[in-house]
Amino acid sequence: MISLTQGHLRLLEMCPRRYQYSYIEPVPVPADPVMVERQRWGTEFHLVMQQRELGLSVDQFLRQDPALGAAVNGLLAAAPDLFVPQVEGFRQSEHRRTLIFNGYALTAIYDLLVLGPAQGQIVDWKTYQRPPQPTQLAKEWQTRLYLYLLVETSDLTPEQVSMTYWFVAPPSIERQTAESQTAPPSRITIVYTPAQHRRTEADLHRLTDRLTTLLATEGDLQQVAVTEGHCAHCPFAVRCLRSHERYGPEGDLVLPAIADIAEVPL
Repeated sequence: MISLTQGHLRLLEMCPRRYQYSYIEPVPVPADPVMVERQRWGTEFHLVMQQRELGLSVDQFLRQDPALGAAVNGLLAAAPDLFVPQVEGFRQSEHRRTLIFNGYALTAIYDLLVLGPAQGQIVDWKTYQRPPQPTQLAKEWQTRLYLYLLVETSDLTPEQVSMTYWFVAPPSIERQTAESQTAPPSRITIVYTPAQHRRTEADLHRLTDRLTTLLATEGDLQQVAVTEGHCAHCPFAVRCLRSHERYGPEGDLVLPAIADIAEVPL
């Protein structure tokens, strides 16, 4: 059975061919050194937060990277109530949930899931500097899938669940110091409604039905229309014979902003 995460759904909706080259028949693409370093730092931040939640020591990580220590301590100071030990309920870091849906396994891994008798809170750590607008964040497949799965795999109603994103800015690549961590953590909370739940369910049916149809055909999956504008930021534009969309008229490479690139699930 094929597993679908928020990353799969995002690319499937954007361009089935890109989904194919990313997940079904992975095609290697050159890595941006700056992006790789920021992903490394983000991975370490998530690991520290997970080990703290498990009650393990993180002193070694924080001593090795002062900027990481400043980021963690800044988050603890900004959200002290979030880290108070629970007497009742359920609380787990890197919590995985799976739902069999229309022939596929919908899967989510929550950075932190906090459940009470009548409330569920999903917490996600984001390690980039420019948070999107709340309206845009609510439309992202991570938000939609994570909230949908929590409702479908628990006794909670849509009104009882929410998802909070905490944005922690990474240090500059040039200065890996505590002083380079200047931006304080910020958060955006997305509430949920029955109407949103029904809309997400309908879109999940639409996407999974489409994928089933595409996989039943021979050859490559369907490409997105050029007019949608996604090819200019796609690493597979040359392979898809759409390199003129990715390169300017003088041959200059058009790269997306770092903050616009989705985090890679680990």
